[in-house]
Amino acid sequence: MSKLNITNNTITLDNKVYQVRNITSVGKYRIKPKYFFKLKFIIVGVVLSLLGIEWMKNNPDVSLFTWSIIILTALGIIERFTKAKRYGITIETNAGSTKLLTSKDESLINRIINTITEIMNNQDKPANYTFNVSDGDIINQSGSFENGVQVG
Repeated sequence: MSKLNITNNTITLDNKVYQVRNITSVGKYRIKPKYFFKLKFIIVGVVLSLLGIEWMKNNPDVSLFTWSIIILTALGIIERFTKAKRYGITIETNAGSTKLLTSKDESLINRIINTITEIMNNQDKPANYTFNVSDGDIINQSGSFENGVQVG
């Protein structure tokens, strides 16, 4: 477990420190998952499966081919429904944009963004927040962000 500390002056995650007064915006993004089975493959698989079922009625020799296509297509569809959605936080500062962290827990992302926004809007009130972030949620540089931002 890592700790994300947010105070009136700084945001600290592991060995990275960001100054709150340099933050120009905070955003939440949905990270596109990387699928093994591409959507085009699934569409072609569905069509071939339907054709294969029709062919099996007249020619049982194609049953092995048809069942293998059906199984691969089903695996692709299952992957689309079971792959976890991930969300990320980016912080834009005077120096540029930084990906802070990602998480499957959208409510954690929302709480962090709301906390940062509250601190940015109330600099005169002392604040000190700590969030426990699992090591798996620390930013994965291979993720790509979708368009569409919810700015806090």
